[in-house]
Amino acid sequence: MVRRFLLLSLTLAPLGGHLAAQTALSDSSLLTVDRIFGSAEFRSGSLGPFAWLSDGTGYTTLERAAGRRSGGGRDIVRYDVETGARVILVPSARLIAPGDSTPLDIEDYTWSPDGRRLLIFTKSQQVWRTNTRGDYWVLDLSGWSLKKLGGNGPASTLMFAKFSPDGGRVGWVRYGEYNLYVEDVAGGAITQLTKDGSRTTINGTFDWVYEEELGLQDGWRWNPDGQSIAYWQLDATGVRDFLLFDVTDSLYAFTTPVQY
Repeated sequence: MVRRFLLLSLTLAPLGGHLAAQTALSDSSLLTVDRIFGSAEFRSGSLGPFAWLSDGTGYTTLERAAGRRSGGGRDIVRYDVETGARVILVPSARLIAPGDSTPLDIEDYTWSPDGRRLLIFTKSQQVWRTNTRGDYWVLDLSGWSLKKLGGNGPASTLMFAKFSPDGGRVGWVRYGEYNLYVEDVAGGAITQLTKDGSRTTINGTFDWVYEEELGLQDGWRWNPDGQSIAYWQLDATGVRDFLLFDVTDSLYAFTTPVQY
């Protein structure tokens, strides 16, 4: 009798747990881990990114386009700082790339100094801790032309793109090459400024240690007249590879070289 009672208890315990889990999922008054972290129900709202206009009279931000479903694009909206007047400066329909049907998913943007062009950052990927590489597009408001920067290079490999002071060119760093480039917005000509970039000669950006310890990622700047660029160059030739145990990738741990 004792053995039967124990067997019956062990058999019913999983069944009871399964029923309790089903009840928790169907009962909207109960908080569960899946409900909190696996859905968007408790996610906070977001604002921005914001950008001041060069004349200081207003700022722009991103807002979900009216009548579009989630993920269907956002308008760039201007707000007047004195009156609060709202104007859609760039409709999401103007942000559809050639050959595509949906607007670009804007992660960040920058206005040219004269306010005639918009530099858009999208399709980002992670470098160390943050998403600092991706695709950049330029929108010319005078004719609503939308152009991707970087020529025929690999996707999502442009870093820290910036307008020149006159707004006619954009400089950027190519991830993986670690070289600096300048691209003419109107004509599309690309000029390679550095040619010695490599895994150990890093131009215009930083390695893991600088980001980890000093918070440095973007390593270049235009000078005020747009005729020169100042940039950091790191020489990592003396840094050897260190073997670390990767115990989370699969069932069995293995070592992989990581450069610091």
